Amino acid sequence: MIKIGKINLDCDFEYRTIREEDDDLDIYVDVNYRCLDIEIGESSFFNSRIQFPYVRSILLRINKNMETITVHLMRDIDLFSAFANFELDLSKHILSIKNQYEKVILSKVEIKDF
Repeated sequence: MIKIGKINLDCDFEYRTIREEDDDLDIYVDVNYRCLDIEIGESSFFNSRIQFPYVRSILLRINKNMETITVHLMRDIDLFSAFANFELDLSKHILSIKNQYEKVILSKVEIKDF
């Protein structure tokens, strides 16, 4: 697990910083065209998870002073190939990106549960 500013990240995949300016940075996580399951926990809108097939990479946009991040799902290595993005509030949570055979599980894990 690594700590980036106020963000905690637990990742099974190789990642690299591709941009860093002042307190902002972009982390590129290569998941190699796997299916991505986003576990959303308890939600009144979705039942259990959201699934995106064939994701090349995940781009994490982080401000070191904030506990929220923006997650971009990429179709290719080109930074303009994002096909979905969303914000996550990681207050008291760890962002977990785990390899589970041929798919990737992205979830928020409470720090007390970790």
